[in-house]
Amino acid sequence: SLTSRRQSIPEDLRGVTIVELIKKEGSTLGLTISGGTDKDGKPRVSNLRPGGLAARSDQLNVGDYIKSVNGINLTKLRHEEIISLLKNVGERVVLEVEYELPPSGRRLTIVLGL
Repeated sequence: SLTSRRQSIPEDLRGVTIVELIKKEGSTLGLTISGGTDKDGKPRVSNLRPGGLAARSDQLNVGDYIKSVNGINLTKLRHEEIISLLKNVGERVVLEVEYELPPSGRRLTIVLGL
């Protein structure tokens, strides 16, 4: 079925990118993460606050999986541990992001009519 296929997407249909965000002291990243070992599914971006740092970076999309934060692997962490980690990161935040291919209209431009 389509549902089970989506959950086990082959490696070659996924891309991994590194996103670096520099946040000012006292500000937030402006993104919401869902998932964790105690929740349903891998940590992923569930919301980007319009005008927030993550949205302005133009490198993150809702649905992207967050594999690690500043080198700390998120796959074994509970939801609250992930939230706490994101709250307490320093000003330089390096996210390892996995996204599904083909990207629906993003990171890929198909020029028609040539």
